[in-house]
This record gives sequence, structure tokens and C-alpha cells, in this order.
Amino acid sequence: MTEDEVAIRPALPSDFNVCVAIDVATEAQFVEAGHPEFADGGTIACAEFSAAANNGRLAVAADQGVVVGWVYLATEGDELAIGQMSVDPGFQGRGIGASLLRWAIEQALVAGEQTLVLNTQSDVVWNKPWYERFGFETVEPAEWTVAMQHTTSEQTAAGLDWSTRVHMRRRLTTGPAYGAGEAAR
Repeated sequence: MTEDEVAIRPALPSDFNVCVAIDVATEAQFVEAGHPEFADGGTIACAEFSAAANNGRLAVAADQGVVVGWVYLATEGDELAIGQMSVDPGFQGRGIGASLLRWAIEQALVAGEQTLVLNTQSDVVWNKPWYERFGFETVEPAEWTVAMQHTTSEQTAAGLDWSTRVHMRRRLTTGPAYGAGEAAR
């Protein structure tokens, strides 16, 4: 499967179980990368998933009808945020994550958002550098919004190690959803 063969479509509440299974599989990758705190299986709750699906803030990547990845848009204070994004490990490296991220960026642009934020692991080789390719930049702690501070506190209380996590932001302008160094295909 190539990126061109992947269909990005709105998620349906019936996609929940497969999305949770994908999330559990990707969290296992973080455990293998040295983050045992991801072993708890802290996936999106069914009610939150359904609400996001119903209001257009959740999309799935599907190949011939089979869901192989998903992205969930949330808010962090006044900013639109990527709350979660997961691609089935068996389908990674094929541009599916890029397609999902482009969908998220396009949704933000259509909504007139000025920024899109996320938080992720900075010490896992496939994370921070990948988002940087799409124009996301690390937000230094001195520049964290109140919402970022709150997210950090909540995630720390839930067991995530914020010495290895970062908040990232992409400033948006009108135009295609490609970041620095990312060419349109």
C-alpha cells in the first residue's frame, strides 16, 4: 500500500475497537523504546472517541476499507491540538501518518486556526524529528501556555516523564498542509 492508496475518511463510532487495537500496538513501540509508562494502555475512551467522531474531529486511514491508522483533534486551551495519532505498526513507513497529519493540518486551516499544537516524546527517534519535517517547532517551557502547563501536570500525574516530552506548535498560513522540507506530492 502506498500513500496514494490510503483513504482518509471521517471515523465512525464502529471504528473504535480497531483504533484502540492500533493504539495499543503503537504504545508497545514506546515501551520498547524505553518508555514503560506507556504499558498501561491509556487509550482514548469510547465516549470521547464517539464524540470526536460525531463532531468531525477524528479521522481514520483505510486501505480497502481496513482501518490502519487514526488521528484525533482536540483542543488545548485556545489552540487546536492533535490529541492522538496512531498508525498500525505493520503499515508504518508508507506515508499513512503523513496523510493523517496533512488531514489534521487541513482541518485546522479550514477552521481558520492560527496554530496546531501537540505533545510528544522528544527522545524517540521517530517522533519529534518527524513532526519537525512538517513545520512543528518545540515550544520552550518559558513559552508554554496555561493549557500546556495544565496538560504537562495532568500527564505527569498520569505517569508520563516530562523530562523526555515536548510541546510542539505549527503556525498555520493559508496554503497546502506541508511543512518545512515537506514537498507536495
